[in-house]
Amino acid sequence: MERTRILIVEDEQIVADDLRETLEILGYEVAGLAVSGEEAIAKVVTTQPHLVLMDIRLEGAMDGIEASHIIQTNFQLPVVYLTANADRATLERVKQSQPFGYVMKPFSERSLATTIEIAIVRHQAELEVHRTLQTVQAGKNAAEELAHEKSEYLCLLAHELRNPLTAIKFATEVLQSHSEQLPDEKKMRYIQRIQTATNSLNKLLEDVLTLEHSNANPLEWSPLEVDVVGFCEELIEVLQVNCDDHHTLTFSTNVERYHAFLDEKLLWHLLNNLLSNAIKYSPEGGTIALQLLGEPDRFSLCISDQGIGIPPQTLLHLFTPFYRAENVGQIPGTGLGLAIAKQCVNLQGGSISVNSTLGQGTTFTVILPREK
Repeated sequence: MERTRILIVEDEQIVADDLRETLEILGYEVAGLAVSGEEAIAKVVTTQPHLVLMDIRLEGAMDGIEASHIIQTNFQLPVVYLTANADRATLERVKQSQPFGYVMKPFSERSLATTIEIAIVRHQAELEVHRTLQTVQAGKNAAEELAHEKSEYLCLLAHELRNPLTAIKFATEVLQSHSEQLPDEKKMRYIQRIQTATNSLNKLLEDVLTLEHSNANPLEWSPLEVDVVGFCEELIEVLQVNCDDHHTLTFSTNVERYHAFLDEKLLWHLLNNLLSNAIKYSPEGGTIALQLLGEPDRFSLCISDQGIGIPPQTLLHLFTPFYRAENVGQIPGTGLGLAIAKQCVNLQGGSISVNSTLGQGTTFTVILPREK
């Protein structure tokens, strides 16, 4: 067990030597001797004692009470005063400095040891209380931050819901009030608006539920052996059909067959969101490429587009729910796709990175382990 190290601050050499001998007899380790307040502060730094025995009247411009204040404030060390001076004015200054003990000269070994032990115990108790208060405060801050995030999340969600709901409300009111006067072409246009808004609502709610599910159940992961090559080929085929001839989707790989233990649902959410974003932010006629690079222990999936790119200042916030880069303009979106993709990557023990150039395109690279 480590012995208690004590720094002696005493400008009378005989008293200091006597203190050293007494403390060593009592089983303490003397960390050093100082004759002034300035020297005491310097030796606290170099010797790192557990306690300081401080004479009040010292050589130099700084007395023991001033030195004690600096030591307790800057180093959180207990200080016990040693003095032969007990006048009222000195006692008032001593009380204001909140020492951990006060020993009058001449002193006995018993009174000195008792005062030191009480000071050490009190100091440890105060440190524990301080640590507990810090823990409580940290918990309170975290709870307040979470509540603030949830509040912002609900506000953003309400804002995103309002747009499609407004579109549905307007279209239905027009159809209800002027259905007989509207030509069939305009009626169909309003019906298409309702369908588009409904699809937007469904996509938003699906994204929100997916994101919340991945946040609430971080351990819920069901890995199965997946044919990654076949999975990618099938997904590219489906997305190519959905976007007609407006974009070209390609798939390439360095392996003919590649199996990995993955959660198929998470993998679908991951790739579907990244590829859908690439299509959405690419000009008509652009090419979106998915590349699979298989290695023995891990594999990477690179999704590249020739789209609008991402401003450098927004990259740090890219995976924040509802966050959208300022250059998206009127391109529709909820700002949840990349947040979901990040969750899907995290749940499978992988990583995701992005490289983008404004006006030229973006590449997302996902690295996933082959086995769980």
